Amino acid sequence: MKQLRIYISKLLIVLWCLMLLASHAGAGEDYEEAHTLLLAARACLAIYSDRTGSLAYEYLEQEGWEIQPFIADGDIDDARFLIAKKEPADGGQPLYILAIAGTETLKNVKTNLTLGQVYFAGRTPEEFAANAALKHMPDTVPKVHHGFYKYVETAFQAKVATKDNSTPRLLSELLLENKDRKVYLTGHSLGGAAATLAGARLLSLGVQPEQIEVITFGAPAVGNQAFVEQFAPVLPVTRVVIHGDPVTGILQGLSGYEQFGREILWNSREVTHKGQHAMVGYLDAAIKEYYDKRHKAEQTGLLTLPVKLAAAGAPSVYVSPARNDLPKELQPEFWYMQQAIWDEYRRVLPGYRLAAAVPESVMRDQAVAQGCNLLVVPEISAHKLKTRKNTYYVTLDQTVYDTATGSILYMTSFSTSTDNLTPLGALIHNIRGTTADNGKWLNAPPD
Repeated sequence: MKQLRIYISKLLIVLWCLMLLASHAGAGEDYEEAHTLLLAARACLAIYSDRTGSLAYEYLEQEGWEIQPFIADGDIDDARFLIAKKEPADGGQPLYILAIAGTETLKNVKTNLTLGQVYFAGRTPEEFAANAALKHMPDTVPKVHHGFYKYVETAFQAKVATKDNSTPRLLSELLLENKDRKVYLTGHSLGGAAATLAGARLLSLGVQPEQIEVITFGAPAVGNQAFVEQFAPVLPVTRVVIHGDPVTGILQGLSGYEQFGREILWNSREVTHKGQHAMVGYLDAAIKEYYDKRHKAEQTGLLTLPVKLAAAGAPSVYVSPARNDLPKELQPEFWYMQQAIWDEYRRVLPGYRLAAAVPESVMRDQAVAQGCNLLVVPEISAHKLKTRKNTYYVTLDQTVYDTATGSILYMTSFSTSTDNLTPLGALIHNIRGTTADNGKWLNAPPD
């Protein structure tokens, strides 16, 4: 009996260790997926031509992404998309994201309303065009939304410019030539539907399934049951849906349309979203999902965030936790705003040190003890516009102190309205603006 108890105890220990390892591995995989979804969401917003799209585009470039925007003119629709490329620091394969715009123009609206279906099959562009022109095809063959098909057809006419100014190439040609190259196809709304069809078309043209992955945000269904049966087993599709988004199910109410792929369901707070379908809302949710999953990966020891090394002779910076002066309804946003501030400081302040949460009266002494000659104190506040529902001015104040004397060296203040942004998005815009002024104090330390 004693030996049986020992055996059971050992077995329980082994099972506990296996469960712990599985939990850690799961946290790492969740973080990697959340990071990929965040990159896709940012690229989706960057393709839009409004202010929020311009900001997303600018931020990607600041972080080292090479971006090529395209507008392909078609008889029925104009397809807007971009290809973003980033070389990894470890010298591995570059990362590619192809993001397709959603509804922006009157032509896009007409595309959405072109509800008939066309036969979807072929091994060459010419075969696809010929099959799509066939009439009265039975529902037993793969058929897709006519307007979405034309949108993708227009996009596939555009060619990817090469870095050495040689002859531009079609995306399918580039993938077929380099089997190690992988592309994330992504889009919001109409763009998500187009990304799904683009993935199916690339597979039909001979691209391998492991070379592409489709990520959509608030996208409607694109094809019939036969289309789903053919491509669901081979085309990796992740569909991100904010709870209550009406667009994702709009075509399923009509006969002949089915969704497929893995669905990820997110929620958004009323105070942060601009309607359940807005891309800024999807990006807001993606940022929060990323921070949640990253925090868990850090807690399990799977992730340590890097800090850039400071150059010799550069000032050492001590960064205080942000002061929180948000109204009650925005308090749930503060933790995410704090993460965004730290991320930006991590990006632009080489060798910075993050202060512990201690009383401000001893913060300067801590900075001196750590060998830092600059102390940076950010503060987040917001006030609501009484005449606008869920509209705030989010403000970020930053004060830079000389730790030797306690004197203020520099102060900045940025405010951004949430007219077209979420509160978190407004804060991110503020911190980007704030750190753009760093050269005025970081490169000119006191004597």
